[in-house]
Amino acid sequence: MSSILLSHALLTGCADAPSVISPTLVGTASSPIESPGLPAGGAAATDLERLKALSVSSLSPEQAVEDQNFGARVRWAGAVQHLSATNGGVCLTVLYARSDEGGAPRWTNEGTRQSFLACAGGTYDPSLISEFTNVTVVGRISGRTSIGAGGGSSSSPVVEIEQLFRWSDCLEGDASLECKYGFISPQTAHVD
Repeated sequence: MSSILLSHALLTGCADAPSVISPTLVGTASSPIESPGLPAGGAAATDLERLKALSVSSLSPEQAVEDQNFGARVRWAGAVQHLSATNGGVCLTVLYARSDEGGAPRWTNEGTRQSFLACAGGTYDPSLISEFTNVTVVGRISGRTSIGAGGGSSSSPVVEIEQLFRWSDCLEGDASLECKYGFISPQTAHVD
């Protein structure tokens, strides 16, 4: 619960809408989210093992905006600040958090003051992914955009989501939908 409150406090400066976003369809590997809390076993524990074992670059968002880093695969943690619909998908503006070796966000009193944009084909269930949700994004750097508020925008990386991991602060045994955690896949976008 304390990390939710800290995330809320850190997110008071919302990001402006992204300038140019055109995500491509990205495949995701997902396993079902069956266990609430942080159990010792089950599907969610397998997801944690997969998240920790992923081969990724150690770039920070600040480093990732350089052209030579486009295409690098990253695993970045943070909290969703804003969601924006795109043609056939969604982009999440994420406040970057330092993470542990397994990819879990670690909120400290010394915030990074960095954000990034993470885009996927399709949308996410709003009861699972919304503002203030703690996530870990795994994907490839595909470009840069400007994120900021009040005229203080900065160049930030755009990541094509390969996998999205949702974290929960709920107590073990709480089976509420908002207590689910693990990898989740976007819902297919419907084209009329």
